[in-house]
Amino acid sequence: MTGSHWIRDAGQFLGPICLTNTHSVGIAHHATVKWMITHYAEEFRQNHIWAMPVIAETYDGVLNDINAQYVTEGHVLEAISSAGTEPVAEGNSGGGTGMICYEFKGGTGTSSRVLHIDGSPFTIGVLVQANHGIRDWLTVLGEPVGSVMQDNRLMDRESGSIIVIVATDLPMRPDQLERLARRAAIGIGRSGTPGGNNSGDIFLAFSTANPQELPGCGAPFHTLEHVSDDHLDCVYLAAVEATDEAIINALVAAQDTPTFKPPGHICKAIDTGQLVRLLRSAGKCT
Repeated sequence: MTGSHWIRDAGQFLGPICLTNTHSVGIAHHATVKWMITHYAEEFRQNHIWAMPVIAETYDGVLNDINAQYVTEGHVLEAISSAGTEPVAEGNSGGGTGMICYEFKGGTGTSSRVLHIDGSPFTIGVLVQANHGIRDWLTVLGEPVGSVMQDNRLMDRESGSIIVIVATDLPMRPDQLERLARRAAIGIGRSGTPGGNNSGDIFLAFSTANPQELPGCGAPFHTLEHVSDDHLDCVYLAAVEATDEAIINALVAAQDTPTFKPPGHICKAIDTGQLVRLLRSAGKCT
């Protein structure tokens, strides 16, 4: 994840977050810098400010010809410019198009929770790019469904990754957000993964509260509002639950996809009918 060293030191970042495949980080970074320079044209022209966008990746070489580097500057700029407030497309969408999760077709998943602190509502939103896990680990609502759903397996060891982005409008300090990001690890563990040796598990949490001027362009002193640490338990729970649900949403929204390497196979989407039957028999689904 590019820019993570700056986020850790400065406690803030500027610009879009882009999720892509492993071999497209460079072009995504280049294009996002261009978008930032254009979007904040006057500020970049008048001040000595710089762009360090956040670009994160997972490997999709089983389903995609990753070495062909098909992602272009135009694709990235189009993705940024078309971003809006409508629901995010899940499954085979965006950076999640070529991803595999628990040996089923994985990809992009989202979920959110609304909580109240001192009478005010706040939202915890999670987006995942799910590309991790082996079938035997898959657990839904505490049920080890993967041990039963053994058809169409693709691998015998962990070889993927997952990105979890946690966003909130709750005012939080940088150290609180770092703790919140760590809860994503608990969230992904609920669906069964222990985080294998080859799994690059990448987490980021940010808050849209406390807006301020661009770095280098603001006043010498800032005032920051933040939630008390004593009220974080419900925030952590919301992030854990939303992360778990976002992964399941990525699975159930995905579609069958042919493999590129080796060719001739199909990465099957999860059989939602079978999943519901298993959960119903366990008393976890009506």
